[in-house]
Amino acid sequence: MVLAQLGGSIARALQQMSNATIIDEKVLSERLNEISRALLQSDVQFKLVRDMQANIKRIVNLDELAAGHNKRRIIQQAVFNELCKMLDPGKPSFTPKKGKTSMVMFVGLQGITIIGTSIDTCIIIMVRVAV
Repeated sequence: MVLAQLGGSIARALQQMSNATIIDEKVLSERLNEISRALLQSDVQFKLVRDMQANIKRIVNLDELAAGHNKRRIIQQAVFNELCKMLDPGKPSFTPKKGKTSMVMFVGLQGITIIGTSIDTCIIIMVRVAV
């Protein structure tokens, strides 16, 4: 539910920007503030939101863009790239090694799942926690 609301808020902000007659610093700031508010309401760290907003403003420098560029498209692409960068940890994902025991823990709203794996055995323990 929260993810759907976040996606809706970001889509709404970008749609309002697309509907704007003129794209200037005021419109850009208003839309970035709306996106930032939606991210903060979804419990994204303030530092990540602040960095994202600063990076988008740096990438989309409206004063230096040539007259022929599509400002709306550039802003949308910058927002998309910054949101993707927020989700990318910057390091390769975990890959289990054959012949070596691995312990993996998944934590979420529904509970905790601990999986220990080995070539010969697979142990799955599920613990339900009150949220």
